[in-house]
Amino acid sequence: MKNKFLKFIFRLDDIHPRMNHNNFDRMINLLSKYSIKGILGVIPDNKDQKLMIQNEDLNFWNQIMNLEAMGYWIAQHGYQHVYDSSDGGILNLNNKSEFSGHSYALQEEKMRIGKQILESNGLKPKLFMAPSHSYDLTTIKVVKQVGYAITDGFGLFPKRRDGVLFIPQLFASPKSIGFGLYTICLHTDQMKEKDFNQLESHLKEHESKYISPNQIEAYQIKKEQYLLNALNTFFGILLKLTSRIKRNIIK
Repeated sequence: MKNKFLKFIFRLDDIHPRMNHNNFDRMINLLSKYSIKGILGVIPDNKDQKLMIQNEDLNFWNQIMNLEAMGYWIAQHGYQHVYDSSDGGILNLNNKSEFSGHSYALQEEKMRIGKQILESNGLKPKLFMAPSHSYDLTTIKVVKQVGYAITDGFGLFPKRRDGVLFIPQLFASPKSIGFGLYTICLHTDQMKEKDFNQLESHLKEHESKYISPNQIEAYQIKKEQYLLNALNTFFGILLKLTSRIKRNIIK
């Protein structure tokens, strides 16, 4: 029996002209095989040396523009992906950030310039994706002013808070508790042969459970859906506590 209450969507992080193009192209081909589109977290002006994997792809922006035309959504993944703050932000999953802990003026400048770069390369970004999941209340104010949604946070369904749509992101692999909309966060740079094989096995079995970005808002919780709101809040708090405990244990 099909579970209509369980859905998945992909987001691919750290997309930029000097990423691991071989892995990225392989991922796109795999998703195309199953007619799946997802969210692409594009770094507007990457300066993070750890992410400089291959030579610059001169066709990069055309490729991303074509994927957007096919139905992928573009998320602005920070600005330069350079960590200049130790503030973990609202989620407090990491002690590094490009945005959290900075003033409104600085965060607005980074987001505005990054958005201009994406748009100057023919893209129409719809979401904000904070590097290392680090954003704060000031970031949310800037996001609202820019007109983005946020792909991040704890919860089981998309929900609008403070005038901003949040699309929760919980796992880095296709996991679930049986219901909800799960954003699967993948960093293609680091993926190995076994990762692609495991992913394809999952897609073969669960292809029908994947949605396209333009379907996300259909799963948004409305204010009057009291039970779903209560479940979303409960599991959000539970997952947040679990993640923080896990982080402290790893430390």
